[in-house]
Amino acid sequence: MSRCALAIVWMAVFASSGVAAAGERTPLRVGDAPPKLDFVDINGDRIGSEVYRGWVQVLTFADRKSSEEMKGWMRDAQIRATQAHPELPVAYIGFADVSAVPRLMRGMVRPLLRRSSENSNEDLAESYRKVGIEPDAAKVAFRFIPDWDGSTLEAFGLENAATYHCWVAVDGRVVAAFDASTPDIVDRYVDAFDRLAPEAKPQGEKP
Repeated sequence: MSRCALAIVWMAVFASSGVAAAGERTPLRVGDAPPKLDFVDINGDRIGSEVYRGWVQVLTFADRKSSEEMKGWMRDAQIRATQAHPELPVAYIGFADVSAVPRLMRGMVRPLLRRSSENSNEDLAESYRKVGIEPDAAKVAFRFIPDWDGSTLEAFGLENAATYHCWVAVDGRVVAAFDASTPDIVDRYVDAFDRLAPEAKPQGEKP
């Protein structure tokens, strides 16, 4: 695919960033129960969020621009939390707002998103290794889920993904919530893991 074609595809993917959905919505808050979802990830695997019950679930929602902003702090936060609590099983479940993509273009967009997800995971694994951490597949899972129709956006109480959102949840409740306005966000993220250390334990095998 030519660079021009790629540019057109990306423009279509993110053309609606910042456009609010009809009706007022309230994002998940600490103490709320995250939505129980069955989803198909970017690799075509169908799975439910309940599979990771007993794990620390790091749930994120972003569009292309806000995801870059989130990456600016999250990698450092992930590494620090893993160094402090390597015993905790963590499922990183990232949702992307791609509801602006016309159905006919999804076949073009899907491989781009898949490769972007693969690159991100490879970069994170390399960052772990640089500080002496070897990612343990039995205790860490990465899922990237495109939200093609906006239904997941609505389930999380979001009007759009122009601002990223990140929630830490365990055993069916949100224990920490972050967005672009959160001060000292890396420290607060790690603090959330410190509080969870005695609580979160693996239950069963990772899917």
